[in-house]
Amino acid sequence: MKTITIHTTATVPQELANAWLQHLRDFDTAHPGCHFQVAADAPEMPLADMIEALIIKPTLSFTQLFKRRK
Repeated sequence: MKTITIHTTATVPQELANAWLQHLRDFDTAHPGCHFQVAADAPEMPLADMIEALIIKPTLSFTQLFKRRK
């Protein structure tokens, strides 16, 4: 299968961060050949809120959150 790389920048209200990440996770889960690398630029967002936004289903372990595919 040929692949392409799509770069997306999403600007969403802080309270929608989890919903956006869950949307990506749902797509990733439904299509096993896809791989997402997500980074957030939110210097004003408290760390606890950022961690809360990363709680998605199916869950990822702490290691999986930071592991990069080679």
